[in-house]
Amino acid sequence: MKRAYKTLAKRWHPDKNPNCTSCQETFAKIAVAYETLNDDEKRAAYDQSGDVASSELKSPRSVPLTRDNFDELVTFSNDVWIVQIFKPDDGHCHQFHPFWENQIQKHGHLVRFGRVDITNDRGTWLPVKIRVLPLVLKFSKHLSSPEIFPITAMHETSQTLMKFVLTSFPNIGIVLDHDKQSVQRWLSGSSRRHKVLFAIPGRSEEERYKSHLVPRKVASSWSDIFEFRTAETAALHRLGNDMLPTKVRAALPSPENATKQAALLFFPAKRQTEPAASAIFAWPAGEEELVLQLLALAELFWPALSARSAELLCKSLAVRRVYCLVLLDPPDSAIGKAAQELKESRARYADEVAEIRASGGEVTEDEDNFIVPTLRLFREPRGLHPSIATCHAPKFAQVDKVLGNTKAFLMDWDTGRVAALGVTSYRGVYPQIAYEDSLTWHDDLLHPFLSLPDCNEGMLEHMIRNLRAAPFWEMFVQLLTALFFAEAACKAAVEQSLRWCLGCAGLLMVVLLQSPPFLRWVVALLPGALVGPTLPGR
Repeated sequence: MKRAYKTLAKRWHPDKNPNCTSCQETFAKIAVAYETLNDDEKRAAYDQSGDVASSELKSPRSVPLTRDNFDELVTFSNDVWIVQIFKPDDGHCHQFHPFWENQIQKHGHLVRFGRVDITNDRGTWLPVKIRVLPLVLKFSKHLSSPEIFPITAMHETSQTLMKFVLTSFPNIGIVLDHDKQSVQRWLSGSSRRHKVLFAIPGRSEEERYKSHLVPRKVASSWSDIFEFRTAETAALHRLGNDMLPTKVRAALPSPENATKQAALLFFPAKRQTEPAASAIFAWPAGEEELVLQLLALAELFWPALSARSAELLCKSLAVRRVYCLVLLDPPDSAIGKAAQELKESRARYADEVAEIRASGGEVTEDEDNFIVPTLRLFREPRGLHPSIATCHAPKFAQVDKVLGNTKAFLMDWDTGRVAALGVTSYRGVYPQIAYEDSLTWHDDLLHPFLSLPDCNEGMLEHMIRNLRAAPFWEMFVQLLTALFFAEAACKAAVEQSLRWCLGCAGLLMVVLLQSPPFLRWVVALLPGALVGPTLPGR
């Protein structure tokens, strides 16, 4: 080891390479590596965490979280976040640090890790009281309040922390060995969301568990749009024809390819056992491959735009740039026409790119590697869809001012840009984006969650927000209503009168029926057959 260090040090020493700009950094890394490997404690810490030990508890793969960015990154995220509250000079935080880095190294592709340093910030804005350090919390849109990691004996921390991370996603697996009717029963039932079945390989229980983690992570993030299930491809093929519809079997990878390929099958929400769309792709597949498949499925029903759906549908991927075409208050008749025109635009532009390359021309990646999903944004109430009128969107007025009377706009969610489309046809959208032809982009206009409808507020929050924005006459009516309700409640209690009880209940119901959060809560209790969405044209 010493001989290797001397050889590398001579080769990369800045004095021997005066014109080398990277030699200083490389030489420093060699020195740190030699120092770490020569020190038993530092080497043990590196073996545990995969990173060099530091008295400052540096964690380059953790996201620094503060009061300013916490809501944007964590509260309104579709991802699961594991957040550590710590102080760099705390002894317990030092002991916990290697376990933290080890989990990031192993599972950073599944959940997001962030840290809050409370050395200069006491963290009073956090949703829990800080009693001990380190404090580790799990945040997810499926949790009503953050889950606290129970730190016990240090020798148990590695396994318990791993379990804490890996149990972050709902179990969506169908175990056909125990219940052969489960797929048929799920497909024939109604749902509040359209359904997606992942058919995935897995020869053993351990392999099946590991290979299903990425689909479970994707399913957790996309659960507001689709209802997911996973099943082993080979187990699906073993089902009889009375337990698995013929068209479902035909959409699966062949038994010969059951270990090398996976399939994604899409079913409408309301009692349809035949897939409306499907795709077969190589396995194992990464998260972005699955997301690309889901983006293609979303084009079948044009989801409503909200703060959460924008992150899922409009956020660019490492392998593909994403722009969103947003239709404003579109009538149902206009949606199909817009989708067909956008499909034609994509096909024509692909032919144009192919012709340019065939003739020896050059097309850059920015001009070719992008997609344009279509979404709907409602200003006024439209059933229980997210809308500006019924959800929290305080900064949409800035966007609306730029849009004017246009019926659609392009949204670049990554940079916060929007461009109004004053057109009657969308056949030229793809070339317009590629060459930025006749597009006027307005920069830094979109706020990640304040410019689009956020429908996760409770009834009390919604009522307080409406009162603050209400004109004087509406506040006066609300005050009279509250006084009448208080009087009716008092008389019902004092006189024990059924008439006053019914009057009080009726007045309360009238008020609640004006609250979109209450209506969404009621709908969540109803059977899927009554409120499940239908595909356009079905």
